[in-house]
Amino acid sequence: MQPIQLSVFSEIHRLQQVVVHRPGPEVDLMVPAMMEKLLFDDILFGDLARAEHDEFRQVLARVADEVLDVQDLFQEALADAAVRLAFIEDLHHLVDLPEETCALLKTFSATELGAKVISGIPWPDMARHMHWMREFEYRLRPIPNLLFMRDPAAIVGDGYSVNAMATIAREREPLIMSYIFKHHPRLRHLTEHDKWFDQVTPLLRGEIKTPMSLEGGDILVLSDKVLAVGCSERSSTDAIHHLAENLRADNQETGNTFEYLLMVLMPHQRSAMHLDTIFTRIHQDECLVYPPFFTDGSRELLNVVKIDLRHEELRFTTRPNLLAVLQEVGIELQPIFCGGDDYIKQQREQWTDGANAFALAPGVIVSYSRNMATAEQLPNHGYRVLTAQELLADPSINLLDGKKYMITLKSGELSRARGGPRCMTMPLSRAKG
Repeated sequence: MQPIQLSVFSEIHRLQQVVVHRPGPEVDLMVPAMMEKLLFDDILFGDLARAEHDEFRQVLARVADEVLDVQDLFQEALADAAVRLAFIEDLHHLVDLPEETCALLKTFSATELGAKVISGIPWPDMARHMHWMREFEYRLRPIPNLLFMRDPAAIVGDGYSVNAMATIAREREPLIMSYIFKHHPRLRHLTEHDKWFDQVTPLLRGEIKTPMSLEGGDILVLSDKVLAVGCSERSSTDAIHHLAENLRADNQETGNTFEYLLMVLMPHQRSAMHLDTIFTRIHQDECLVYPPFFTDGSRELLNVVKIDLRHEELRFTTRPNLLAVLQEVGIELQPIFCGGDDYIKQQREQWTDGANAFALAPGVIVSYSRNMATAEQLPNHGYRVLTAQELLADPSINLLDGKKYMITLKSGELSRARGGPRCMTMPLSRAKG
């Protein structure tokens, strides 16, 4: 197998390798009483969610060299029996699994273990494992949030972070990603030096009791010199400072190129759970934004802590408005408004991830079709708006012909899971320049 060389120095350069996860049995096992605990606002119709995701993956493949599924990577990482045993022991320690469940997991092949750790394992008689509030106890709880591959890990430059999730519902996902990075045949060339952030390893070693939460939806690589990181309900100040210090130290040791980390101080609310739910870069000089957070004079304008990574110690200054701070560091972006100019539509479409576009290449983006007011803004900026069906039906359309495209996805089910196209992707590599 050809090794995968991590390389993400931009949000918009041509996509080469990307990881997604097709929603599997884990979404079919979720019952209404579990929704809040598992961070969903509704239960999904699995077959339709899978059909929508399959279409999304086909759109990605029109540009990307490889579209990989995290379940395949995980199963391949577990090929060695010793690795499987080590994973089960770490999982036991992390989530306090009963011994009999661990014993069951030890009987599984790599394929079975990789599938069941994600899909979950019901008890044979689930009615006997129901609380008086109709909340099920699974033998092994499903993890339907793995659909949102952006969060449990992130590629920053030529390194990676194994994130620490803010909620118990997602605590298993970083462990899965840690084993993929350590043991997958195409990634095990990576060393500890390639890691910017990791709370899984010290947690399992007993070196820490409470991990500092950091999630990938808050990490945006805006250039080879600038990161923007949301300080949100899911990513803590301490974690962002730790990431910044590691980047600074590497800069001093190896000449790593990152010079600034811009910490965006976000409201701690579900509608803006990550930075990429309110801001995404879509072209060299354009971004999609939720306007109230980025418009001078707005009562909701967000402040930014500009962290300079170029010195022996971190240096901090505070400024209003991310767009203005980006100008200071050489990135001038024209904002395109999620929801257009209508305040009601802005709120509605931000809720359904109108600002959460994913760039396949500069000016080639994927978004949800339900965000119609957002899509109506794009032709004013030179974009051709196509449905995914139109794109996939016409092989002559070349998304890399230098023109701008917005591809809209059917999203009746996926959008109800509370995450957009960027949320569902974790790029491993993008072309440079």
